[in-house]
Amino acid sequence: MRTFQRYSIGLLIFVVFIIIFEELNTGKGRIKLSNLYNHEVIRNITVSRQGRKENIGIVIVLNEVEDEKEYQMALDTVRCYGRYFEYDVHVIHAEKEDVIKEKCQQKDFMFRRHCILSLKMLSISNTWLLFLDGDMGVINPNHLIEDYLSVDRNTQIVFYNRIMNHEVMAGSYLVRNSHWSRRFLMFWANFEKKLPRSFHGSDNGAIHSVILNQALPSIKPKLDICENEFWIKSTDYESLSTYEVCAQELIKNVSIPEIKILPKGRFAWARDGWLTDSIWSDTDFIFHGWQIKRKDKLIFGRWHSPLVYVDPWNLTTCSDKEAWKNWKYRDTSMARIVDVDRKIFEKIQEERKNYEEHLQIISDHLQFE
Repeated sequence: MRTFQRYSIGLLIFVVFIIIFEELNTGKGRIKLSNLYNHEVIRNITVSRQGRKENIGIVIVLNEVEDEKEYQMALDTVRCYGRYFEYDVHVIHAEKEDVIKEKCQQKDFMFRRHCILSLKMLSISNTWLLFLDGDMGVINPNHLIEDYLSVDRNTQIVFYNRIMNHEVMAGSYLVRNSHWSRRFLMFWANFEKKLPRSFHGSDNGAIHSVILNQALPSIKPKLDICENEFWIKSTDYESLSTYEVCAQELIKNVSIPEIKILPKGRFAWARDGWLTDSIWSDTDFIFHGWQIKRKDKLIFGRWHSPLVYVDPWNLTTCSDKEAWKNWKYRDTSMARIVDVDRKIFEKIQEERKNYEEHLQIISDHLQFE
């Protein structure tokens, strides 16, 4: 019997070792395969801002200058894009902003950056700002920011729903440089103090309650249900999703004229590039997730560079007609719109099923309408 037990344990250890070995080597093999390409592709920039009147800037808030190393490729594409189309690009380093740093005391930098932006907007002349996470890069410069602005003069801020989950995206938004927007961003930043002692999701989770707070007091009873029954009890991403679905159902049924939220799919300016293994099509504009620490790594959010990027770009070449030569693509990273959209649609359908499951939890417990 003991011999059999030793044999069984030894066999189990061997099987586990083989599985781990195969998984690691298969993963590394996939990474190597994903980085293969036959030749570089360079495409002209065909869109123009001529005749456009909006005064638009792009803003990125980092903690310190050293953080730029983590997002070098993404920052190069944004800066080059901004120079070519004459969008002002503001890269703010929090540690160098002594006055603002003193006023923005949030412990979580994800919240602090909204405080910093709120205060910096007073000295920025742009009418609209596109706020970007540091790891968001321009994959395809043949798009204009103007195309995503709201035509409704009441709109002060534009968000979009992420494809990969049930979140309103907290890492990128279009914001009008107005008193209302600055107050909204500061309210969001200070919401850190109202976070429940749970798996709250930082500013990603908080943005849902921040948005719904703009519709108080009419929805307070239902918002209390979402927060007290689900948010304060969330322990992981799955349970946090239940709260987000609860909040999304409220958002769908309330009118907040100042806030616009674009639906999942091809309606927004950006998406997570890893959803399609970093493969893009003409419909794509900005990719999210270009962090050095996740590049070609066997971790969540793994990405492979769709660009042939060896050295930092010479940004002086971005102001002339040949700026497009900076975007050197791997031929294997490009695909037809229909093929990329099919993958995105499949992910949206998958998330829709998950949304319905969370909706059932809400309905079962609360008879939520």
